[in-house]
Amino acid sequence: MRTYKTKPYVINRDEERFLQSLGAQVSIKATWEQTDGAFNLFEVNCPAGYATSLHIHYAEDVAVYVLEGTITLYWGNEKQEAAEGVYSYQPRGTPHGFRVESDTPARILYMTIPAGFDRFVMEQEGPALKSKAETEAARYKIEILGPLPE
Repeated sequence: MRTYKTKPYVINRDEERFLQSLGAQVSIKATWEQTDGAFNLFEVNCPAGYATSLHIHYAEDVAVYVLEGTITLYWGNEKQEAAEGVYSYQPRGTPHGFRVESDTPARILYMTIPAGFDRFVMEQEGPALKSKAETEAARYKIEILGPLPE
């Protein structure tokens, strides 16, 4: 039986810490330390035109829930539009990414299972430097494949 070292906690809206990371505004709701490594949870505010690279997480699964706006999800050779209320799951090892193709921003919840991705996100705080992110991604078992398909 696993013994958890974590304790219950609450984060109020006025206590949130937002950071600029990988070109988006991110609020980390659950860190490695807060969940004893079980998962990470982020709220991500993505500006119009925002896009991730096509990439693969080898160490964690990814779940995305669209709170506001619309994003286009990519996984493998497929893509699908995801509007408010849509949930998506990408198991580790699946090439994936997303893009905000509209003129309006999108807001999503982004969860990784298990935790660890929070450390990468925090290391990327500040202006997006593509070369820095690609180099550091490998340390977190993330492979950057290139831009999303058109």
